[in-house]
Amino acid sequence: MPDQYSHFPRVILNVAIRRLTIDKFFGSEKEGVGVDIQDRQPSYIHVCKRSDPQLENCIINSIESLRPYLLKGIPELQVPPIEPLRLPEVVVAQGGGIKAVGKDVDVGGPGSFIIKKLKLHEYPDKYEIDIGVDLPFLTFDGQYEVNGRLLVVPLNGKGPVHANATDCKADVVLHAQLVKRKNARYLHFNAMDIDLYIGNYYVKLENLFNGDRLLGDATNAALNENQKEFINYLKPIIETTVGNVILEIANRITQSFDFDTLLPE
Repeated sequence: MPDQYSHFPRVILNVAIRRLTIDKFFGSEKEGVGVDIQDRQPSYIHVCKRSDPQLENCIINSIESLRPYLLKGIPELQVPPIEPLRLPEVVVAQGGGIKAVGKDVDVGGPGSFIIKKLKLHEYPDKYEIDIGVDLPFLTFDGQYEVNGRLLVVPLNGKGPVHANATDCKADVVLHAQLVKRKNARYLHFNAMDIDLYIGNYYVKLENLFNGDRLLGDATNAALNENQKEFINYLKPIIETTVGNVILEIANRITQSFDFDTLLPE
């Protein structure tokens, strides 16, 4: 590859998903987060007893029973559909004069997650849930706009973006604590550690450089031919974005049902 393109992956990765605007994705907390509907506990809530010797298997089964509702969304909990997962806006403004925005990005495939392991660790007034998940195939389709400059080469374009990722795996640790509200205890997820592995990917940004095919093809080639560098640089950004979405969905559910309803003794 010519020297003038050797740094393209490090710059272009700043065009990728940087930050999910939670308010736009889920709606503002003022719009009803944590609305208590436990008096009419819905059928998709599968209760597990803390005394169950197979509690971890029960929680996995509970997640599986929830899956079809997550796919289409749960309006009463303000949980949007995860298949596809719509990201209304992804904003990038990071270094090197690069600024980029992705809009209406549909992520296909998150609903096909496979739970490989689940371990529950209980401490006084707090819990840790250790989960291993496989995501065999993900697709990304949306619109992007990017403007910037790399050395003497302008980096700009506006149009469709298409991408896919295969053989994705995630090791996740959810940290939760018990909080009191309305004379009841609720499970609140306050942090998450995630280690993400992406096996392979393909990305295409259309209409780069005002439709200049030569520069556009060279940029897309750099993105796809230098995957190790691109993934390593982008990994923390993706992990933060995924973590925010998972935490928000988890809390939308647990804040609507008290702890002793979800996990009775």
